[in-house]
Amino acid sequence: MKSLGSIPFSSTFRSVLLLGAFLIPQLTFGQWQARLGSQVPDCSAGAEGDVKLANGCQARQVMAFVPNEIWIHQNDSITWTHATDEGHTVTFLYQPQPATLGVGPYPAAQQRPSGAVGCTAYGGATSADGSAYDPSGVAGLQCVNSGTLSPYGETYTVNFPAQGNFKFTCLIHASMFGMVHVLAPTAALPYTQGAYNAQTAQQVVNLAADLVPFGLFVNGAARVYTVGKILSTGGGWQYASMFRFVDAQGNIITKNSPLKVHVGQTVEFVNLDPAEPHTITFGCPTDDATCPVGGGAGAFVDTSGPKGTDGDGARFAVLNAPFDPADETNRDANSTSEINSGLLIAEAQDRASGLTPLSGTPGTSVPLAQVSPTLNRFRVTFNATGQYRWICELHDEIGMIGWVKVVP
Repeated sequence: MKSLGSIPFSSTFRSVLLLGAFLIPQLTFGQWQARLGSQVPDCSAGAEGDVKLANGCQARQVMAFVPNEIWIHQNDSITWTHATDEGHTVTFLYQPQPATLGVGPYPAAQQRPSGAVGCTAYGGATSADGSAYDPSGVAGLQCVNSGTLSPYGETYTVNFPAQGNFKFTCLIHASMFGMVHVLAPTAALPYTQGAYNAQTAQQVVNLAADLVPFGLFVNGAARVYTVGKILSTGGGWQYASMFRFVDAQGNIITKNSPLKVHVGQTVEFVNLDPAEPHTITFGCPTDDATCPVGGGAGAFVDTSGPKGTDGDGARFAVLNAPFDPADETNRDANSTSEINSGLLIAEAQDRASGLTPLSGTPGTSVPLAQVSPTLNRFRVTFNATGQYRWICELHDEIGMIGWVKVVP
């Protein structure tokens, strides 16, 4: 018997061996890996919001399935690993089969439900890990929904027994999409798992980079911004949001680097994110069960001054006296004061989706008219010296907290 070393080992033979070594595990296991969301910097998972703010953790939230377009074989499965502290879902809605010429009307696809509703109309609000998605209903479920994945590192797997092109989404964030192409078992696949891993890394970089635009400073006005951006791929929209408050020069506002204003000045808070809503909430937040008194969802409660709407449609408030509590940890039985903007969200024609709401609140599928007015800016006049803390009620747990220092 000849030894292997005595056989001429051509470059062609080597290529065949290497290719075979890669393909055998993939065909054997039929298991693919992807990520659900990402955060940059990725640190302090599970810490309090103030700790995350101070350490700069999770400031840039990648609201995307990465990669968001995957080709697999029939009967393969995909496992999504939740890679952020922001909650998401992996949801495949009912998808009608292509119309047959001359046979009845084209069936309507499932109307997009809220995250709270999920797949209720198709057997359950959530589907078990490892469920089989098949819009025809022959070999699996017509609607598959993970429910909210919130713990960092949680996984959810979907099996694909039917061939086809299947769109999926996050029911919490309506501008977050992906696509799975399920091919015949013998079909050639365009990418390996290693290639998808490289795409994931690159897509996270593309989304998280350059989130804060330059040139926000306008006529010396004291302004605070929230920002985001959208990218489009073959799998659909994916976007990133800066879950921090930045000043007019693009600096992140923290307790040690607060926004500085003089008594009598007005600060304008502006949401420039094309997809994500936020709030500006001073004092006892409406979504915190530990508050002695809550104002209810979307409440605007101001015990320190007048409230109303400015001539250009912006909401405003006035802080005329030292505010209690300046910090959520400083509470007593009388800590009921609150200044709350309610949801700040881009105008309907500026959004990535025509549905409302986009995240953070009980969802509906009611289309928004392009002329529907919404609130995307909020003004507060500070007439009392001191240092005051505010939060975004939707995202304070991952460090979306701001501070303003009012000086004479």
